[in-house]
Amino acid sequence: MSISEKRPDHSSLSPRKRQAIFRATHRGTREMDILLGGFVEHRIHGFSDADMDDLEHLMEAPDWDIYKWVTGTLPVPGNYDTSLFQRWVAYQMRKSKQQHIL
Repeated sequence: MSISEKRPDHSSLSPRKRQAIFRATHRGTREMDILLGGFVEHRIHGFSDADMDDLEHLMEAPDWDIYKWVTGTLPVPGNYDTSLFQRWVAYQMRKSKQQHIL
């Protein structure tokens, strides 16, 4: 997280969403904690129930597979290539461009 980013207030979120934040930020690899956790922490307030289903399904996959999918190293299997996943990829691309500007 950059210095200019503030952690959102998650106190009003449902237990399901708070648990998803914890799971996304405690993946087992630091890379995924940062990549997936950062996206979830900053966007979860707008997630629908369908998005939550997709997120929970995604978090069942091995970290290194997810990492390779989001970085474009491997193609994303159809059952993971959801609207939520595409928004995550777009989020990562925007963050990457911002870091190159700094």
